[in-house]
Amino acid sequence: MTDRHPDEPLDDLLHDNEIPRDPAFELDTVVEAARAAAVRDRRGHGWRVLLAVASLTVATVATIGALRPGWLPFDVPFRDSQPDTGGPTVRHDTSLRGEPDEGGPVLLRVESGTRLRVVGRSPDGRWVAAAAEGRPDIVGWVPANDLDGVDLGALATVTADPRATGSATAPAGPIDRPDLRIESTYAKENRLYVSVFNAGPADARGTLLASVDGGTPVPLEGKSDEGLRAGQRIQAAVRGVFVQIRGTVSVTVSLDPPVTEADQANNMLTGIVEPDQPTDLEIANVERGASALVVTVRNNSTIPITGAHTITLREPLPSNRLIERAEQTGTINAGGTLVISFPTLREADLTKISITLSSDSIADAVPGNNTYPR
Repeated sequence: MTDRHPDEPLDDLLHDNEIPRDPAFELDTVVEAARAAAVRDRRGHGWRVLLAVASLTVATVATIGALRPGWLPFDVPFRDSQPDTGGPTVRHDTSLRGEPDEGGPVLLRVESGTRLRVVGRSPDGRWVAAAAEGRPDIVGWVPANDLDGVDLGALATVTADPRATGSATAPAGPIDRPDLRIESTYAKENRLYVSVFNAGPADARGTLLASVDGGTPVPLEGKSDEGLRAGQRIQAAVRGVFVQIRGTVSVTVSLDPPVTEADQANNMLTGIVEPDQPTDLEIANVERGASALVVTVRNNSTIPITGAHTITLREPLPSNRLIERAEQTGTINAGGTLVISFPTLREADLTKISITLSSDSIADAVPGNNTYPR
């Protein structure tokens, strides 16, 4: 009989008639083949059970991971069902405003390339209500012409007034506003200076103005027309305002166009300011003219001097009798002169007259030149 492997199919063993077989030996061969077949059946059943358990485990893990990835003790790579398509971007630096208007308060400065989350559009289609990427808490208005990649026709109409009726309303949220604060007032070269700090989270846009003692607001010198960025300060002279004498000064700062600030109370500061350089008026000349006695007053200061200037004429000591007094109010420019005339004294004897200059507009640094003769 031909040698057979124990795993050979049982049917082949039973139908192999090539050579005569020994019945006893054939019986043993049949038994061995049967045993081998039984072993194969057991092994196949075990693998089928193991495969079923493994499949169930994978399905369970995937289900749990989809619901709560944090429950798994290892990282499972999940993919978003849809990629983020983003939103429109800002074409150039612009601002989110509190109203769909060029004069609306600035809520947030937005740089070129910033992506926006769009809420809707104004009824006229000129403005888009949106929030900047990274600042979803601030929703404002941006000109539609400043955006790339926005389809105005697909946007819902949004009203700027929350009380108005409409298809949608821009969501309310915290508004970032500028906060101008006067830190100090002082004199520099006898000009009034202020130090202004923007303590708010938003830039102050417009021209910085200052009102002194309730007067008409005037621009600060320098780059005041550029406004003031959040967290920055400016130290600048108040245009046309000079410090002639030590005194109390109240200064109020504001913006043009006006902007609602986070705190308006700190826009005013009252303090004492005094000149940092000397001021001086003098009697420069006394002469008898064709029709009057003429006294010339000269301003030796570096700034204009504004106020009441008084010339008093007396008889010399010991008499000291008052002859005449004249007061003239006005401004004497730096290095300029003021002429005060006395028509009734055109024939006066200058050797018998004592002339004195006085002014409450300055603390005169050289009082010796305020008299004639010297």
